[in-house]
Amino acid sequence: MKIKIVAALFSISIALSGIAGFASSVQADSHEYSFSFYNTQGSDHTDPHSKDTSKKVYVHAKSGPALKYTVEGAVSGGSWHTRSSQVTIYSGHTARIENSVRSHSETRARLELVRTTAGYVFSKGSWIPDPE
Repeated sequence: MKIKIVAALFSISIALSGIAGFASSVQADSHEYSFSFYNTQGSDHTDPHSKDTSKKVYVHAKSGPALKYTVEGAVSGGSWHTRSSQVTIYSGHTARIENSVRSHSETRARLELVRTTAGYVFSKGSWIPDPE
């Protein structure tokens, strides 16, 4: 019985430390930007935003069908280049996407959004280009 209680407490502490780790990895001064994607389109992009520090972005899919996300980078006024793997994120989930925007000395980032299913419905969410 003691072993089960200790194991349960250990599991709870691991779970709480994971939650605390996620919350502390996104600073209060990080800017979160909303997006909306109409699923009759094949693909679209978010508005571009500054990318100053991090090698990751956070995406929170809030509603609608799952989308495939790719991070793209560019210098101001330059061409856009793919800087991450494509990641599928389902509604109600948050994901971190590792990218190489800053490694290529690019200062702007945006998300490419690709539908996974066609329909007359919006997928909505938000993203943080510089979570640190």
